[in-house]
Amino acid sequence: MKTWINQRDKLTKVMGRLDSSFFFYNLDHLKSHLQSIAAVIDDDVKMWYACKANPYSGILKIFRNLGFGIDVASLGELNQVIASGVPSEFILATGPAKSKKYMASLLENDIDVIVLESLNQAYWLDEVAAQMNRRPKVLLRVQLAWEGGASVLGGDAITPFGIENHEWHKLDQTRTTHLDMQGFHVFQWGNLMDLTRLKEIWWHIGKTLTDLSLALKIPLKVIDLGGGLGVPYQFDGHMLKFDDVNEILREFKREFKPEKVWMELGRYTVASCGTYFTPIVDRKTVRGQEILVTDGGINHIARPALTNQAFPCSLFRDSNASLSDFQVHGPLCTALDKLGHFSLPSDVKVGDWLAFSMAGAYGFTEAMPFFLCHNLPAEVTYYNGDLMTPRPVRSSADWLV
Repeated sequence: MKTWINQRDKLTKVMGRLDSSFFFYNLDHLKSHLQSIAAVIDDDVKMWYACKANPYSGILKIFRNLGFGIDVASLGELNQVIASGVPSEFILATGPAKSKKYMASLLENDIDVIVLESLNQAYWLDEVAAQMNRRPKVLLRVQLAWEGGASVLGGDAITPFGIENHEWHKLDQTRTTHLDMQGFHVFQWGNLMDLTRLKEIWWHIGKTLTDLSLALKIPLKVIDLGGGLGVPYQFDGHMLKFDDVNEILREFKREFKPEKVWMELGRYTVASCGTYFTPIVDRKTVRGQEILVTDGGINHIARPALTNQAFPCSLFRDSNASLSDFQVHGPLCTALDKLGHFSLPSDVKVGDWLAFSMAGAYGFTEAMPFFLCHNLPAEVTYYNGDLMTPRPVRSSADWLV
């Protein structure tokens, strides 16, 4: 999805000025996408944005202005979200590594709901809450056993996210009297594109949590289904229609009868608004394979190395040349720095720019930016007709000591 195409002239000027790789976010596109989601959801469904997908302040403010909640999973994310003006009642705290000190920070900042991922976290939060005379709302995170493969959030693997439902049976509720238990959270699948599979997972969650609710005598005020809605990383792929997802949510609520259903959306909301631009610094042939070497690689955009799945790639300028197969590599001294195989115009040359689409999620903050001391990428934003560069290119001199 080329959400940059109408800003080609402005972006050409940016490329000349920066002369190095950058991320581009079309916030007008993001706003329109979020409005289409908000228009169909029911009052008893709440959408949260998992800001690990992209914590850029301009993106956070769009979510804030449209009434979406924000899910944070670290003190750094919490500070970024607060600095972006998100009110505390719109912040949800997840993440497996919550110390007592961090929990105190959450309560000091009046965070609305805290997801507990272990028995220790439940007891620690109760102690902190008692000391501070608070009664925080909490969800218990459950890690379920699955059959059917791996996921970026674990899938059928053992992970640090939550504990099994039978482990929560061991919870001593005489030690959690300062906690307002609202319900449960399950999320261990990501980037799902199959609605049938999504429904199958959600129904397994619903049945398990209904039983757990009865066993622990914790009402199902909230079931947080996490997110996991995928996006197409191919030019010929199609985004899931949120209307279809919403119908499954309505059916889920009728079936399992929680008071509220929550979802934490990440890549599904922001991926399509972002593009990573990087210039070509070399072209060569190795053992019959055409190779392009770019200014930036997995030091800026690590997903191809982590998932073995490339972002869609195109040549920024127009070309009528026939297509050829190119293997694209970044500048790092490792074979891991491979951005993928692509069909590109055969006249591509040094100095041309490549555009990697669907890069609004899991871009720079997922990367390994300091390896080999290359430049850090700039961030460029298009919003309400204005093109801005809130973060310029940074060189290694800005962080090396």
